[in-house]
Amino acid sequence: MELLLKELSEFYEKLDQVLLPSGRDCGLCGECCKKASMLTVRPLEMENIKRYVQDGPRFKKFCDFAQSSVVKIWSITGHCPFQEGTLCGIYPVRPYCCRVYGHYDYLGKNLLEGCVYRGHATIYSRREELPLTEEFDRLTAAFDRINSAL
Repeated sequence: MELLLKELSEFYEKLDQVLLPSGRDCGLCGECCKKASMLTVRPLEMENIKRYVQDGPRFKKFCDFAQSSVVKIWSITGHCPFQEGTLCGIYPVRPYCCRVYGHYDYLGKNLLEGCVYRGHATIYSRREELPLTEEFDRLTAAFDRINSAL
């Protein structure tokens, strides 16, 4: 488990380096945390977030959104419980979906009106077009196998 969490941290660093050349800085408006329609968080990422926040009340609220083994949160009227003003309270451990949001735009229709990436994002139509998905899937599948064996 510890090794997988360390690998996830290293993966995030690698992903952030892949996304760095976009040449755009997030506008820090927090709108994606308030208005995005869905966020997918894999169980490995949930464990990572849980350890980061040390199972505080916001983590409980985050878990309350769970619909299945993959957490889907943020309805049109909802917002991420880890949003602190316009900033992310779990920024160092934010999930994959949060990291690629803005840099990649699903079918060119997914970015919010005021997003600084709008018109500058890479348009994609399949998840496999996102960066490092195979490596991410390998990590999350390894965690799932460990959990199912317990």
